[in-house]
Amino acid sequence: MSQDNENTEFFVGYLQAPAGISKFYKIVVPVLLLFAMGFSFWVSSAQKSAGQGVWDLSGEVEVRGYLTVDPYPVIHITGEQPRSVILVEQTKMGAGESARPYANQWVSVSGFAITRGDWTMLQLVPSSTFTVLEDAGAAPLAAIDMGEVELTGEIIDSKCFLGVMKPGAGKAHRACASMCLRGGIPPLLVVKNAQGEKYGFMLMNENGGSASIELANQVAVPVTLSGRMEQRGDMMYIRYSEGSVEKLSSTSLASYGESLAYN
Repeated sequence: MSQDNENTEFFVGYLQAPAGISKFYKIVVPVLLLFAMGFSFWVSSAQKSAGQGVWDLSGEVEVRGYLTVDPYPVIHITGEQPRSVILVEQTKMGAGESARPYANQWVSVSGFAITRGDWTMLQLVPSSTFTVLEDAGAAPLAAIDMGEVELTGEIIDSKCFLGVMKPGAGKAHRACASMCLRGGIPPLLVVKNAQGEKYGFMLMNENGGSASIELANQVAVPVTLSGRMEQRGDMMYIRYSEGSVEKLSSTSLASYGESLAYN
């Protein structure tokens, strides 16, 4: 056997690695790991946020307030910090059927909280029961007419957008959003200003009724619509005019920017 062959290191799996090979991998492996970590961080940091909504399934919370059901079930919490809480059922269903017998009364009910920014939603569960509260105070003030508006935004299903699905808007979510609206989930028109800040408006038809089913085919794409704005509690509604919903033209769409699904 030649001297060269005698000095050639050869790795055998069940034997200790030769010194030269061991030294090589002690350098290469950490370098590759550092590269992989850096690449992973770069890829993750480049991803857009899928939204700030939170669906808290850690425990049920109780909500107490004045219940209205038209056009959608909402509990209005009064006091120094008034708040309106939208009610929905599990899966892709609104809470109209279960809430209607308790309409226009002070009630308490428990469920899982869904929050995004200033918006709050309560998902009822099969064990959720409404309890009527006696002598809880006067009913909240009636709706306030805020005048005619024309807005540009994206029609979304409120449940997914507020935190149950991520992203909860945009074309990738269109089929899901359409099914949610057909199940009675309240539709929102979400608009954004030049700084990217988002504002949501509950949508109802001209008669003040639910617009969920009639808007099910208009979701997930930027649109313009017009109607009358109303304030109910701390929540803003729009009685949109029939036939006023129009998809943006290609020119307007280019200036509109990315979907509301992000951030």
